[in-house]
Amino acid sequence: MGETAKRGVLAFLVACAFAGSAQAQTPDEVCGQASPSAAPCIGSGKLAEAAAAECRRIGLPDAQCVLPLGREVSGKVVHAYGKTWLHRAAAFQYRLAHALPLGDAAWLGTHNSFNSVNDDPTLSHTDSNQQLSLPEQLDTDMRALELDLHYVRNAVVVCHGRGPDEAHFGCTTERTFAEVLPEISGWLKKHPSQVMLLYLEDELGDDAGYAETIRVLDGVLGKAIYKPSPSEVTAKGCANLPLGISRDDVRARGAQVVLVGNCRAGWAADVYGWDDNHVESGSTPGYEPFPTCDATYGRDVYDSKLVRYYEDSTFVSAATDPTQTPAQHAANALSPDKVASMTRCGVNLFGFDQLLPHDGRIEATIWSWIKGEPDTDGGHCGVQRTDGRWLIGSCRPRRRATCRSASGLALTPKPVPYVAARAACRKLGARFDLPRTGYENSQLRALSGSSRVWLRYRLR
Repeated sequence: MGETAKRGVLAFLVACAFAGSAQAQTPDEVCGQASPSAAPCIGSGKLAEAAAAECRRIGLPDAQCVLPLGREVSGKVVHAYGKTWLHRAAAFQYRLAHALPLGDAAWLGTHNSFNSVNDDPTLSHTDSNQQLSLPEQLDTDMRALELDLHYVRNAVVVCHGRGPDEAHFGCTTERTFAEVLPEISGWLKKHPSQVMLLYLEDELGDDAGYAETIRVLDGVLGKAIYKPSPSEVTAKGCANLPLGISRDDVRARGAQVVLVGNCRAGWAADVYGWDDNHVESGSTPGYEPFPTCDATYGRDVYDSKLVRYYEDSTFVSAATDPTQTPAQHAANALSPDKVASMTRCGVNLFGFDQLLPHDGRIEATIWSWIKGEPDTDGGHCGVQRTDGRWLIGSCRPRRRATCRSASGLALTPKPVPYVAARAACRKLGARFDLPRTGYENSQLRALSGSSRVWLRYRLR
């Protein structure tokens, strides 16, 4: 698209955005004030965000590209996030789960990760799920991305459109898989210690599409793929995602990416099927804090499958139910409060829409350190407070110690000084340890009651 045409598109979108409202604070606030239906103001917000993205793309300063009804997006915010306590805490929690089975580990991720207003304008990108590019999402500690693959124009295209039974309606001039995947590959090469989950949603519908997908995967990601072995392939034609392996196992093989999708023989050489060992649900308004959680899935499901919750912020999803009010639409979103509850109840995988590092949802996934910790000003030894959050305190008090055995976490029957915690756990046939997921941390908090307890974490 030429510069003259780009500026024409920008002028049109700006006009549409300002026609929607002249006094917006946030998209949700405007939506709650402007219409009894969520769809119209969501649609206006999409136009504003598309206009703002085009404004940034043609080189205008970020501050001049914030429009009514749109979200405030800035590349500087993403860059600054890497220097924050929040990033350090999120990265710490991710590392804690490296040795855990994939069925127990938690992943932060985005929904329809590719469908970003950050990319060149297309019909589907205008109705975006994301504001940030794929590398920017990875920079904000997302480690699970989703790409929807369609086979159109004799190529595999990454597009938010209808399936092959509806002629891939909505796919227009989106980029090919071969053009998109290098963004992920390039980020992984710069971060060789990182492991990610890449969900490929199958809208191919053609044997040639599966063959092309494999060709692109092998050509771009190559040895970074944790590939299924032939012995893992079942009678269904694919290998089931092995929930017993860990991210450490993936790295030990020299890989960085676990690919998941529907069980399809055509791409089974690279892609694990997860039809039988994962469940997912759009965000539910009734999610409660631990231990109530959500009646949608029982604890047996959490213990045996990956549990994914996602949200859908597109205009199309809102337009399918024009009677939905702004309040109802907001209730179905992954709000920070809901994310905090899901994290502590053991949700494995989040699919965030419109993720921005300062929007409160990443912070809601932090179940370990309180803000600013770990910090040696208070001492050197790790402590879980009565609210479940962690800090560094003096090593001198006597506290019960956190122990891990094959049956899970437990506490020593009697308080001990920190230096005696390891020996006290050995007497129980266990080892001194600390929680490694939000769910384990919730369990420990329930065990500790009104007392602070020792965690196996010491600053030197």
